Amino acid sequence: MTYDAHETSVATGRPVEIYEIIAGPTTYRYTSAEDDQTVGIQTFSAVAGLKRGSTKDGPGQREHDFQLELPTSDPVAQIFVGVQPGIRIQLKVSRFHRDDTPTPEVVQIFDGFVQSASFTDQGKKCVLSARPTIASLGRQVPRRTYSASCNHVLYDSATCKVDDTDPAFRASTLTVMSQAGNILNLSSGLSGTYPDGFMNGGFVEVVGVADYRLILDHVGNVLTLLLPFATVPTTVNVFAGCDHTIATCSSKFSNVDRFGGFAFVPKRNVHSGSGVL
Repeated sequence: MTYDAHETSVATGRPVEIYEIIAGPTTYRYTSAEDDQTVGIQTFSAVAGLKRGSTKDGPGQREHDFQLELPTSDPVAQIFVGVQPGIRIQLKVSRFHRDDTPTPEVVQIFDGFVQSASFTDQGKKCVLSARPTIASLGRQVPRRTYSASCNHVLYDSATCKVDDTDPAFRASTLTVMSQAGNILNLSSGLSGTYPDGFMNGGFVEVVGVADYRLILDHVGNVLTLLLPFATVPTTVNVFAGCDHTIATCSSKFSNVDRFGGFAFVPKRNVHSGSGVL
């Protein structure tokens, strides 16, 4: 029998749902069944207290968030305890039937990204709210603006093209001494090599975890981050920042040929007033 036949049957339908939660290089695999499930070469673990909300098809599907509840003690919930993660968390939900043998037909019923996490029942439960990927199709894509500042994303391979592996802009595998609030102290690697402020507006990447934090200020081997890491990292990569002005593009990155702004836009609209520019 096919998936649809089992799904509509009043006698043979025994649905099982499987969940893939992708956080950077780590994928967590869970199932709603009372026992672990093996699909292909992957094993999905049974989790007590795992519940989900409803899905929606048709009109309003883009705006309908998917909710997944799991114990706060679960590793996925722990990602959201204290500080929000610096990476997007993807959620995929699929469904099949036990009696669909020998190889069940697996149908994906949701694919999206976690937008928020809330904690209920005195903090014992975590509810993840995910927005479907299709919701992005309804968003207005930002246009390139007519402004003095550069429109490109730093290190973007299609526009900016500054090489993020270049040691001139990247300090690799630096040892972290400590983290106090949003202050990250490194043992060495920045002081004497990069001038103070060189990393302002850049970011810190945890080696092997793909978790990121924006750098607000850089002095010596000390970085002030927008948000602290939930767990003090051992080693990090540090990337230089850009203020998106043509002066910085030229002097810091030697990339003025790809500058994505209009550096000589007049500061005043000549059609809306009078006087000397």
